[in-house]
Amino acid sequence: MTDNEYRKMYDMNPRNAQTALFDEYLSYVYAIVYNKLRSCGSREDIEECVGDVFSSVFISYDSNGSFNGDLRGLIGTIAKRTAIQMYRKLVRHSGTVNIENDEVEIADTECIEENAERSIMKNTLLRLINSLGQPDSDIIIQKYYYNMNSKEIADKLSMHPTSVRMRCSRALKKLKKLLAEEGYDMKEGNI
Repeated sequence: MTDNEYRKMYDMNPRNAQTALFDEYLSYVYAIVYNKLRSCGSREDIEECVGDVFSSVFISYDSNGSFNGDLRGLIGTIAKRTAIQMYRKLVRHSGTVNIENDEVEIADTECIEENAERSIMKNTLLRLINSLGQPDSDIIIQKYYYNMNSKEIADKLSMHPTSVRMRCSRALKKLKKLLAEEGYDMKEGNI
């Protein structure tokens, strides 16, 4: 149902328009709410939340009436936000959190350590790149993070492509030295 269809129905008979909207989107809203609350809410909680979603939809539509296109996005957003609020309320009152969700996996220790080391390395690298100063840091970031070539970087920084290549080469040597001082052994070409 589009906004225009609903608006015409609403102008003719608000109650019938709300009933039609409810009938069309009930299973959609129920699916969203069920997926958010299945681990902590009872059936009554889920049904209450679905009712709250439609109440919010009707109130927000009546008060502002400036939607365009399909109402599915609006209703989906309201359903997700309302379900999240209900989830927080239920978890807060129960004092426990269920992790019986199929999508939740407990990571093994090695993966966590690897990710932590990689994150520390990235932060160190960015800090050292920024310490190179302008325009060297911009050149390195644009070349290796945004995969821009020397001509593109030169156009962006109002430089000559040859100058960009020369500054990049010098900046990489400085960066390699700084990384060595930090205890990292970087091989040529690996940033």
